[in-house]
Amino acid sequence: MMTNKNIFIQATRRIAILGVMLVCALAVLAEDVTFMTNRRQWEKLPTATLMQMGNDFMNVKNLPDSGMLAYSIIANRYNENLKGEELEQCIRAIKHTGTIYADHYSNYAEAYKQLLKAQDLAEKHHYNEFLPDIYMSMGSIYWLQEGLRHDNQQYKEALAYNKKAFWAAIEHKRHDMITLIIINLNFVAFSRDKLAQFANERETYSHLTIPDSSDLKLMAQAMNTGVQLISKGQSSQALEVFRHALAENDKTNILNKVKMEVMLNEYICKTLLSMGRDKEALTVLEHEKEIVQNNLPSLIPGIWGQFAEYYSKHNNQMLADKYELLWLHSSDSIAQATQANNVNTMRFLHEIDKMNEEQKALTLKQKHDRQMLWVVSGFLLLALVLLTLLAINRSRIKQKNRVLYENNVALLAADEQRRRLAEQEEKARIDAEAAKYGAIRMDEQSTEELWQNIIHVMEYSQEIFDENFSVARLAELIGAKPNYVSQAINQQPDWTFPTLLAHYRIREACRRMNDTARYGNYTVEGLGQSVGFTSRSYFVKLFKKHTGLTPSDYMKQRR
Repeated sequence: MMTNKNIFIQATRRIAILGVMLVCALAVLAEDVTFMTNRRQWEKLPTATLMQMGNDFMNVKNLPDSGMLAYSIIANRYNENLKGEELEQCIRAIKHTGTIYADHYSNYAEAYKQLLKAQDLAEKHHYNEFLPDIYMSMGSIYWLQEGLRHDNQQYKEALAYNKKAFWAAIEHKRHDMITLIIINLNFVAFSRDKLAQFANERETYSHLTIPDSSDLKLMAQAMNTGVQLISKGQSSQALEVFRHALAENDKTNILNKVKMEVMLNEYICKTLLSMGRDKEALTVLEHEKEIVQNNLPSLIPGIWGQFAEYYSKHNNQMLADKYELLWLHSSDSIAQATQANNVNTMRFLHEIDKMNEEQKALTLKQKHDRQMLWVVSGFLLLALVLLTLLAINRSRIKQKNRVLYENNVALLAADEQRRRLAEQEEKARIDAEAAKYGAIRMDEQSTEELWQNIIHVMEYSQEIFDENFSVARLAELIGAKPNYVSQAINQQPDWTFPTLLAHYRIREACRRMNDTARYGNYTVEGLGQSVGFTSRSYFVKLFKKHTGLTPSDYMKQRR
């Protein structure tokens, strides 16, 4: 049976374990709450402020989680309608998230996805100054895959992306990037003994004037010079250059100091092997292994591969097999942890997504074009119908005006003939009555005789075209009282003095319009005034009422 003391000890242990678990749970919960609080608060901040925060977290405080949060919020703000600085910041943030995924989380599949997106957007919106960084990061991911699988295709991709980054950096005068890229190019080609494959870039760099502001400038020049010496068969001089660069690297405080040390050690190791100084090379390789294991575990497969190659060369198959297994195991572990094997799949899926997006955009454009074609066709058809109707209507109006004009001309001719006959008959009647009765007093005239005298004045007197012509003046011309004259006119069907006067004035206006020799240069207003109308609008109104045409249409028909 358990003693009370043992029971107490076990209970105490359980309470302690529960306490630790509770503390851990509270810590995780507190961290989640802090993350969510920060996210809600940061999402309200302007893009420029978030970008500055992200840069500070990464470059000053070395807080990649906070930097990732700031950049991710900016990246999620991207849409097709963004312009100017806001668009630029979004593309920059997407690029930064890809770099953080690769350098700090070793999630190369997600890094590749973000970098591809940043590359597409930079090329689409012509932010080409971002491309050197993007190309170099893409090259680094392919180089990692080459180290894990010794895949020659991955090596080619890594070299190609670094070359693209080099020339893009030169185009945009990114001296900081040129220096870093030439270091990568040298290392990639030298590691696989492919120095000739980037001779053009190496030669170009040697003639560039790089500012002294970058701490990496000395490293880049040393690596470039050493590689050139090796390509010329001067291995001893190259070895001295690499060792001097390694000594200088120990004195610097650059962020890439450890990575530079690993690179220089590999230069020294391979150079020693090429010179047959294998034991010295093995010592350097052992030192390089310690550096990598302590600082850059993702590079350890490459170290095991070098050991396997070294012992295979010296016919120590047992150690060669041992390091071969270590290389395979570490490669599989890192590939699984970093999802590096998914990069090719990610690229394929990205291309598929890109193709689908382009197809979708093309389909939408074609649909929009078809809709616009139908709309435009509808408008054109409607316009054609309207123009046809207008043309038909215009033709009808023109024909109608022509008929009205011809009718008016015919009426004028008939009226002129009637007027001449009436004039002859009137003259004969007056002569006969004068011979028979002598002079007759005007006030004794009958209404019919008075009406005939009114018509005679309207037919032959030019005074009716005076704007001040009145009933009183008409009565004076006839020799009768004004009230008798008005009564005689009003007793006629459909006549009053104004309508009678307008009738004769409009008839005279038509005659004058036909008389182009005398009145061809008259305007509508001038013609109206010549027959007694002081108002142009009143003249036009009466003219259309009597003839069915406006004065302008009448003159057009005359022409």
